[in-house]
Amino acid sequence: MADITLDQAKTEVAALRKQLDEWAEAYYSKDAPEVEDNVYDQKYNRLLELEKDFPELVTPDSITQRVGGKIDTKFTKVAHPIPMLSMGDVFSKEELREFDQRIQKQVGHPVAYNVELKIDGLSLSLEYQNGRLMRASTRGNGQVGEDVTANARFIRDIPQTLPKPLTIEVRGECYMSKEAFAKLNAERDENGKEVFANPRNAAAGSLRQLDAKVTKKRDLSTFIYTWVNPPEGITSQHQAIEEMHKLGFHTNQTGRKLETLDEIFDFIDEYTAKRDSLPYCIDGIVLKVDDLGIEQELGSTVKVPRWEIAYKFPPEEQETVVRDIEWTVGRTGVVTPTAVMDPVQLAGTTVARAVLHNPDLLKEKDVRIGDTVKLHKAGDIIPEISEVVLSKRPADSKPYEIPTTCPSCGQKLVHLKGEVALRCINPSCPAQLEEGIIHFASRQAMNIAGLGPKIVKQLIAKDLVHNVADLYHLTPDDLMQLDHFKEKSINNLLTAIDKSKQNSVELLLTGLGIDHVGAKVARLISQKFKNLPKIMAADVQEVAAIDTIGPTIAESLTTYFAQPAVQKLIEELEESGLNMDYLGQDETEAEIADNFFKNKTVVLTGKLAHYTRSEFTKRLQSLGAKVTGSVSHKTDYVIYGKDAGSKFTKAQSLGVPTLTEEEAIAQIK
Repeated sequence: MADITLDQAKTEVAALRKQLDEWAEAYYSKDAPEVEDNVYDQKYNRLLELEKDFPELVTPDSITQRVGGKIDTKFTKVAHPIPMLSMGDVFSKEELREFDQRIQKQVGHPVAYNVELKIDGLSLSLEYQNGRLMRASTRGNGQVGEDVTANARFIRDIPQTLPKPLTIEVRGECYMSKEAFAKLNAERDENGKEVFANPRNAAAGSLRQLDAKVTKKRDLSTFIYTWVNPPEGITSQHQAIEEMHKLGFHTNQTGRKLETLDEIFDFIDEYTAKRDSLPYCIDGIVLKVDDLGIEQELGSTVKVPRWEIAYKFPPEEQETVVRDIEWTVGRTGVVTPTAVMDPVQLAGTTVARAVLHNPDLLKEKDVRIGDTVKLHKAGDIIPEISEVVLSKRPADSKPYEIPTTCPSCGQKLVHLKGEVALRCINPSCPAQLEEGIIHFASRQAMNIAGLGPKIVKQLIAKDLVHNVADLYHLTPDDLMQLDHFKEKSINNLLTAIDKSKQNSVELLLTGLGIDHVGAKVARLISQKFKNLPKIMAADVQEVAAIDTIGPTIAESLTTYFAQPAVQKLIEELEESGLNMDYLGQDETEAEIADNFFKNKTVVLTGKLAHYTRSEFTKRLQSLGAKVTGSVSHKTDYVIYGKDAGSKFTKAQSLGVPTLTEEEAIAQIK
């Protein structure tokens, strides 16, 4: 590198290390990456290049000499006796060829590789003693990780017990599927929370939770691919994966033992094409020397194993021009900006829109109408603007002004404390009306049978309802205007609407669709205050004092009921004859008589004939049972109906007692 002096190299190295440390802190410790992987990789490789040419500049604290990120002091530290190292990266087939040549030179002959997909997730170690999961930990800095055992117990595909009493350690990747990632971000967006940048960071943020119940809700998965110190008889990587699969670990079955580079290049081409259609994210292909004896012989550097390498996919990005920024209103009133752009082909689809999520993100990226932007797909599924091409920004460009009023109803938008979203809190906002009525009528809320999305659409289209109170003023003549509605349908719907007036007030509170107030929270609030007038009169401190309810929920509830439009709506509902009192029994006062299911943990599976799943769950809960969604050694009974699947099979393998639906009903009577 003759074109740079030592002093110039020192200056550049210092700047690179500072920037890379900041990016690594955001990526590993905060689970909130600030730049795309390829941008980070370019800077990192430049630092490697400088340190190679100026070895006197290499220091132990350089990011090139470290693995992963800092350890979060909120978690118990776990020392890794055998370090959890990262992998070296290459970005071209030619570099893979050079890697193979180095391996052949070191061992003296060609080798076979186990070629695997590079899962975009978070490294995870699982330790078992006598066949029982004792500890799960993250990679951390490679030498010391974080104890996440409590959270790992809620990941469905991690075996809590093995079929053999083995004392072993296995390692792999904790990840979030594309479907789970899209669902989680949609929920966070709807609730005004910051969205995750990609599935990898969503997985990391979900696994590294102090509250294991949050992890449980996030639908994480694993792929296990390393057996630390495998027992005698396991001599290859592909054999180790097969044996781990037999023990019940979730392993990726796409890996292949390949002998030649041509076969490896074909595998890369195959999964470059298949990448978008996979249900999980991959960011490359991994080559591992298949022979474990040769792996041991090759050893590792301070940071990476010498016997494996990761081929990273090149970033798929397109430039396009932003023509408009549209704002849409969701059911909970969150107002979301979306960039409308010239259409481009990206990851096999035509993309012309990218959600910008919230005003803070819009300001941070400084996206303006007329800007040329770089577009990619976050997690291979969600179109996302990575950056503005400032060199192509028009000379007369002006910063985009964030709206202050709702684009649907014109009322003032609010920024609730602790949220990144703008929100319209007008309950009569037309954009929120349809979704709001559907939610109001849903089973977990007012449970108005027959009032589904198609009927709601027609009621709004024919100007028969303008808020949920109007449902209680519908007449037979009104319903005669709906498609395919005859006398029986009319009577059934009006009867269901009238029946809902008698519901306990927590169902009404749920049905109002107040942000952060779901069925469980609504019940706790109703138990505390006993009726809706008292709930409406409560202040933030009184609501937040309820066990498990914090200031975020309390502020959302009190802000909602402070609106004149909401107060008018409740008045209309009360005048229509809706019950405003809590009719249930306080959980603290409820005395459940001894019965077969009291204090038992129960799982339902298959198609039930006598109850809906929701009805049977409520029935069992009323008897003091805990109804869960997954089978484990803690499950007392699995109740099954027709076409029972994996839960029934798992119950049999764990020795959990099973009951047919009829047998369970016989125990209730």
